[in-house]
Amino acid sequence: MDSRRRRLAYSCAGVAVMVALLLTLAPARPSAQAAGPPDFGLPPGVVPASTWKAPKLADGQPDVQGIYQAVGNEGGSQGINIEPMTGVMGNKRVTPGIVFDPPDKMIPYLPWARARRDEMRDLSMTAPTAAMVDTRNRGWAEGVPRINYYGVPGAAFQILQVKNAILILYEVQHEFRYIPLDGRPQVDDAVKMFMGNSRGKWYGNTLKVDVSNINDRFRISIAGDFASDQLKVTEYWTWIDADTIKHRATFTDPQVFTRPWTVGMTIRRLKDRGYELLEYSGVEGDKDSHLMVDIPAQTDDGKK
Repeated sequence: MDSRRRRLAYSCAGVAVMVALLLTLAPARPSAQAAGPPDFGLPPGVVPASTWKAPKLADGQPDVQGIYQAVGNEGGSQGINIEPMTGVMGNKRVTPGIVFDPPDKMIPYLPWARARRDEMRDLSMTAPTAAMVDTRNRGWAEGVPRINYYGVPGAAFQILQVKNAILILYEVQHEFRYIPLDGRPQVDDAVKMFMGNSRGKWYGNTLKVDVSNINDRFRISIAGDFASDQLKVTEYWTWIDADTIKHRATFTDPQVFTRPWTVGMTIRRLKDRGYELLEYSGVEGDKDSHLMVDIPAQTDDGKK
């Protein structure tokens, strides 16, 4: 071997040794799937783990297509109220709430926001102003996650899956959600919508959906719970088995809440043969249509 070839061989060997050394010293790149589902920064157990062996679609998604409906959470609530309350829809007993975090089961409102919510809660069934009328009664879109939590007949939704996306069709108000899974960014923050803008990613059997661009007109519950247009909602759809979803949703809005907080419900697959979504006649023939008109936006002091 001449000197030129010998120098080239030594040079290549040196590069190979350096590459091998760097690969040895470099930290391993974690895999979202290899270590099991993450806790997403929430307290242990808030987002359940799942060992269900789901069938896979061609793009790698777990196959979860079907028609579903909320059935309640571990406390038996149907999602009408968020915090434990008495007198909800005429019920004289305490109706359990659906808060999983914080531990006291109460929404961590800022003081001004809790005072405003309490006023709406106390007057909404007796002497509401136009601004206090619930968005559901106005026929406006429910928002997320409230639209997932109907636990009454005729309130199902259908999950369809296409390549790198999920489509949810709701019977209620004929709403729908298209949730891309391809990593595209959210839309411009100036665009605000009742249903917000969703982006998803699978972690094992948990679909994490980040929802932004939410307006401040929708209500979180019939009891007047609300947020500002800076609200971010993070959903965790965990399939425990082929027919059961443990749904969690975390609300983050420093303008209204002192900390993020999380609610949850159980959702089950409907197996009735031939079940299909039907026409939703929610406001036709309503005698209070004057209450469905638009109202001024919220001002800085929280008043309408």
